[in-house]
Order: sequence, then C-alpha cells, then structure tokens
Amino acid sequence: MEDGEVSIQRLKEIEMPMVSDGNTVISMTPELKCCSGCVFSGRPNTALESKERHKSVTKLSGLILFYLIVISVEIIGGVKANSLAVMSDAAPLLTDVAGFCISLFTVWASAWKATSYQSFGFNRLEVLGALLSMQLIWLISALLIYEALDRILHENDEVNGALMFAVAAFRFVINLVMVLWLGHDHTHHACRGTVHHRHHDDHHSDLATEEETSLVPSGPKTNKIMNINLQGAYLHVVADLIQTVGVMITGAVIWIKPKWLIVDLLCTLIFSTVALSTTLPMLRDIFSILMERTAGEINIDMLESGIKGIDGVQNIHDLHVWAITVGY
Repeated sequence: MEDGEVSIQRLKEIEMPMVSDGNTVISMTPELKCCSGCVFSGRPNTALESKERHKSVTKLSGLILFYLIVISVEIIGGVKANSLAVMSDAAPLLTDVAGFCISLFTVWASAWKATSYQSFGFNRLEVLGALLSMQLIWLISALLIYEALDRILHENDEVNGALMFAVAAFRFVINLVMVLWLGHDHTHHACRGTVHHRHHDDHHSDLATEEETSLVPSGPKTNKIMNINLQGAYLHVVADLIQTVGVMITGAVIWIKPKWLIVDLLCTLIFSTVALSTTLPMLRDIFSILMERTAGEINIDMLESGIKGIDGVQNIHDLHVWAITVGY
C-alpha cells in the first residue's frame, strides 16, 4: 500500500502480524475483551478522576490552613506553659503541613499527561509523596522521644498545667472537626491493577470470534476513590486527635498535681510511639505498590485460567499484575 493511502478503517484497526508456515504475514484484528464483571473494566473515567482530585486538593488545602492556626496557638501556649507535651503535640504539625504541601503537589502533578518516556503518567508521585510524609513523621517523633528521655534524666522545669490543658482542649476541638470532615469520605479501597503478559509465538490462530471471559472474581466495586495522600492525611489527623487526648489528660493531672512533671514526659513518649504505629499500615501499602506487588483481591491462578480460556490462546508465560498507585 502506498504512503498516504491509509484508509480510515485501517486506522481504527489494531493489527497483529502473524507468521504462518509459509512465512506469509497475516494481519488480524483481535476482539478480546473482559466481561462486565471484570474489575479491569471498571477503571474510573477521566471526569470522576478529576472530581476526586479536586476534592483532594480542597481538603488538603483546608487541612494546611487549619494546621497553621493550631501550630501558632500551640507553640505560643507550649512556650508559656513550659510544656514539652504541648510542644511535642505541635511539632509534628510542622511536618504534617510540609507533608500536606508535598501531597498537594503530587495530587496536582498526578494529573499530568503521560509521555513517551513516562508511559504510565505521573500517578505514582502520590505514592512517593506519601512515603516522604511518613519519613517526616518518623524523624520528628524520634527527636521528641530523644528530648523526653533527656528531660527525664535531667532536672525538669515547672509546667503550667492549666494553660497546657486549655491549649490541648482547643487543639482537640480543631482535630475533631477535621476528623469528621475527612472521615465523611474516608473508605477503604482496593488497588485496581494493570495486566501485562507475553504469549508464545506458536499459538496464534483465528481470533476473530468474540468471547467474554471473567479474568478475576467479581466483587463489590468502590464508588469513591480515596487518594493515597488524602488517606495519609486522615491517618495523620486521627493520630493527632488521640495524642491530643493524652495531652489534655496530662495537663489536667499536672494542673491538679503540679509536682507530677514526669507525666508530661511519659505522655510525650507514649503518644510519639502511637503516632509512629499509625504510619505502619500506610507504609505497608506504599511498600507493596513500589515493589509491584499484586493486589490482594486478584486471584492470579484464576486470572491466568481465564486468559487461557479465550479462544485462540494456548499458553501464557510471564503474567504480571501490579498497581501504579492506590486506586489505579
């Protein structure tokens, strides 16, 4: 066929060159597709992705604003009350704000279109941003634990329990509002994977017959997609809420018993450890995605059997299923 004479019909076809015994090249148009119950057919459309991305940007921006207000109040109150627990409650917020800014950037950058060099797009930036945010939490928690141990070993200064309690109570109200705000759309979701496989060259045959095959067990589909950074933000706020309760209790105890300063330091140790433990599930998800792990709800054996059941497929090797990010 001469250059420039490609028909419209030809442009719409996906040709598969196949070599026969006579070395004759045959072009065939495959019509393989998943059934309606296949989870791979349920990828959200662009409009839904854009809507969820806008929601993530709005909530992350709101969190940054709320946290800046709380940080200002707690730093001033913690210094005046001379309470390490209050300052330890405020210090992680600085890393949280930095983490939310990173998350905000990655949510925005994940909308960039794929290129020839970035064929999967930039969705995985969300995962990398969440990983950096988790590392910031670990760093600041380690510093606070070190400071608490140092104060335990040395003489402690007087702590203003009443002011400590008041600042913690203010923080608790703000955290509760943020938990309810984020928790309204919080849901656990599954990773929809991407499938890649290579066939042997000797199994090609007539693929013109259309056949629907269930590749993976069907299950309830999630109507809402939770951005991994928004999920991380939710965990941040929940951990902060728990920690703030401890600071309130500590402030009340020191208010009543001014000499029980050790409670302030023990509170710092306990709730810094709690803050670290809340990051473990998120770190596990991040590790699974970065290691290209198959999503837990996908049965590889059933998937392989389903593909083999398609008319014309004789064998499969090197079957891979992975997730680019959470929800994709």
